Amino acid sequence: MVRNNSIMQCELPNEPRIHLRIVLPTGELEKVDISLNISRYNFCPNDTLWFYLMEPKKILFAYFDFGDEAPSIKKTYNETGVILSYKGEILSKFHIGEGHPRNETLTMSIREGGGFLRTYIWPNYTITWTKFSLDDQNQIQKIAKGVFYTPQPQDIFVGYFTFVKLDGGYGCAITTNNSVSIPSTNVHINDTAITNSTLNTTTNTTANYYDSDETSWRIFVIFLALDSDRETDLFILYQTSKPWPKLNVGPCRVAYDGTGYGCFLIPYVNDTVPYIYSVRFISEGSVTLINKLRFRDAKDWKLLNFYNVFAGGYIVIGTLSQTKRVGDLYNTSGLVYDTIEIATKRVHMSTYPRNNSLWIGSFDPNKTKEWTVTSINIPKLIQYGKFYERFPNPNINKTIPEPDSTINLRTKDLTIMYNIRVSFGAGNFSIYQYPNLLRQMTPGTSANIKPDPVTGFTKVTINVFNSTFNLPNTMYYVVVDTDFVKRDQNREPLFGIEKNIWHFTTEPKASDVDVHTDTASGLLRLSVNGTNEFKAAYDAQGYSVIKALAKQIAETIPVAVPRISIRNAFQYEPNTQPQQLLLRMDIGQATNNNESDIPRLIEDFRTLLRQSQFTALSQKNYTVWLDSTYNFVPTGDLWDRYKLAIILFSVISVVTTLVYLCAHHNNKEARNIVIFMVVIIIQDFIFDVLFVEEYGHDFSELFLPSVITLVIPIAFNTTVALFVLLSENSREDKFNDWFRKYPQIAAIFTIFSCADVELLTVLSSQVGGLNLFSATFSHRAETVIFWASCVNILIEDLPQFIIRFLYRRKNITYNILPNIALASSAVGLLIAVLGRLYQIAIRCSPRKCQKAVFPVEESDIKENPGINADGYHIVNGLLE
Repeated sequence: MVRNNSIMQCELPNEPRIHLRIVLPTGELEKVDISLNISRYNFCPNDTLWFYLMEPKKILFAYFDFGDEAPSIKKTYNETGVILSYKGEILSKFHIGEGHPRNETLTMSIREGGGFLRTYIWPNYTITWTKFSLDDQNQIQKIAKGVFYTPQPQDIFVGYFTFVKLDGGYGCAITTNNSVSIPSTNVHINDTAITNSTLNTTTNTTANYYDSDETSWRIFVIFLALDSDRETDLFILYQTSKPWPKLNVGPCRVAYDGTGYGCFLIPYVNDTVPYIYSVRFISEGSVTLINKLRFRDAKDWKLLNFYNVFAGGYIVIGTLSQTKRVGDLYNTSGLVYDTIEIATKRVHMSTYPRNNSLWIGSFDPNKTKEWTVTSINIPKLIQYGKFYERFPNPNINKTIPEPDSTINLRTKDLTIMYNIRVSFGAGNFSIYQYPNLLRQMTPGTSANIKPDPVTGFTKVTINVFNSTFNLPNTMYYVVVDTDFVKRDQNREPLFGIEKNIWHFTTEPKASDVDVHTDTASGLLRLSVNGTNEFKAAYDAQGYSVIKALAKQIAETIPVAVPRISIRNAFQYEPNTQPQQLLLRMDIGQATNNNESDIPRLIEDFRTLLRQSQFTALSQKNYTVWLDSTYNFVPTGDLWDRYKLAIILFSVISVVTTLVYLCAHHNNKEARNIVIFMVVIIIQDFIFDVLFVEEYGHDFSELFLPSVITLVIPIAFNTTVALFVLLSENSREDKFNDWFRKYPQIAAIFTIFSCADVELLTVLSSQVGGLNLFSATFSHRAETVIFWASCVNILIEDLPQFIIRFLYRRKNITYNILPNIALASSAVGLLIAVLGRLYQIAIRCSPRKCQKAVFPVEESDIKENPGINADGYHIVNGLLE
């Protein structure tokens, strides 16, 4: 973009437009055309429009709102920021603050999403700073603010330069002078001068930073942490008593090899710059190196700019004549190593560290709409080896596996070999599946860091989860954060490895492997916070929330989205406080050889869940709800969970059958079938009690009905059983004889009858020909037992079946007891209903009304004239 250099006058015939061209690492151009409703005066004065590249692929555009007035140096204006995509789309717009374009600077954080730092000097020449962050929705938030002060009351603030730290924080180099005779009339902010008519200062400390009264120039450095408003203490970077009329600081940059940071100091002698200083320092406040770079002696030589070079040294750009520009390459000792000729006249230059080149943007004044970008390779003072061209990272010697290689699906670890000693830092080692699916994230504190036994340098090994590389013939890549490791010598963070540089492909699966067609289901549990957020989202959005959760799980595993589904039902897990929800997930069958089969898929998902804080599950808005401490329980594990219960049930069934066969063998005329009735009723009663105890609280709306249908039948059956036994004992002599013989049996069946009063009929069944089961009940007692059994159907069997059925509809767990309880209740209800219907049919049949046979003994006929020789009761002339 070319601007008119006039400040106060600006005539633009058409609506102002901005045309940006972004040069990508591949050499391709991204065209960004922006149309914003901003003042036309932003296009004419210098330094009223700023553009900054932000990651990932965003642009920060900042401008001042001048309105319809030409900008005045005595006024302040509102500054606006706009976040743009590479396509020119406006992602967000926000207010930065109030100020003046000559009094502020914006510094981008080196960390992705780290935002930026705004520093501003107005009106008392103290440095006010504000930190901004960028969230996932491209919204800018102010997170902290403060003031940098000069350290002594007599200090005169001269200028400052802000720079970034490798850990994402910021630094500021401040130039001061304590001489009352300083002739400076300008304050310098990141190489920009502003009028300094009244040099006021504010202090916050009384510490003595002066070695002697003769010291005049001092440069201090202060650091800011990325995520807080914490400032480090000021430390002296440089001080001198030389009578320079002016001393500027900057640019300051991070050293690429992990040796710390560097600032250029620019002294003015007789309005010229005969040399500059390069000062290296570390963040703990120690100066490690000072180099003096002497310039050419030619009278027509003039300094233009200077840069740190990635592969060692510095490059200083200057002019030898009005048309000739040269770049002198200095080594780390401050001596000229080589000279680069730059042919163009009007240039804008910048170094590109990735391939150690100098980029030059030039334009022809006769072609105002055309720019030319030229890249010039800078000679490398340090040869880093073959991996430098690949990564590039001056500290990495080798990686295992190498870039562009093929790896096994069961690869257990990845390794980086450094050419220096390193220790762990605060960054992460992240593995992605192409294009951007996070598979694993390992913090530096979890890395296996140890010296290599051969070189003595550091070998860093990362253990790989078994779920990380789970798809054949798929590309993966590694991203190593800056500050994943630190230089062991000075604890300064090292550069990492950027996206899509260290990548490799998994080997293909054998073509003769069969596709597995099985399916599986299992349970998921939500965390406490996840439960609360899920309920709120479900109340607002319904089943779409569950489908979105299933989709994110499928994308994270990864697996085809249709293979993962979650049922539109959920329940609280019992015995958890606070309550946590359970969901049921179904896994469909694989459709091709490249998809994981069920066992591998479940294994991968369990690993992802267990390590969720280091995988994409913790970074998605729905999967973050999952509880990583709850292992996914598939149906295939039911045997392991319930094998003892299943074996016990099988043994009981076999024993019951054997007992029946023995009893039938001893007495074929007895009602031996009651053996199965006893087992079914007792088993059903046990399931009823266990159901209420273990699962009654799963659904609050079913708890009270479950208790009522358990307690009331127990009370009813116990009452009827006591009534029948006591009544028969007092009225019937034969029953009284039996009762006297077997009181313990009577007591046992009184207790058993609390489950179902029909169990009393076992006492008269003559099972196996045993006398203890030969009690004689009167017709009246049998009638009471019959109708009590009918009542049981209404107050126990039917309600309990309904409750079990509703529970099964609501329940998503794989507990076997509720299912058995439902089956037992259904069988018991069916037997009870059919049995009572058959008994009613027999009692009400015409044949029954004419003749009812009751076994009697000969003595009864003699003693009771109401009984005839065939054993019939004669009542009112009718046979009963």
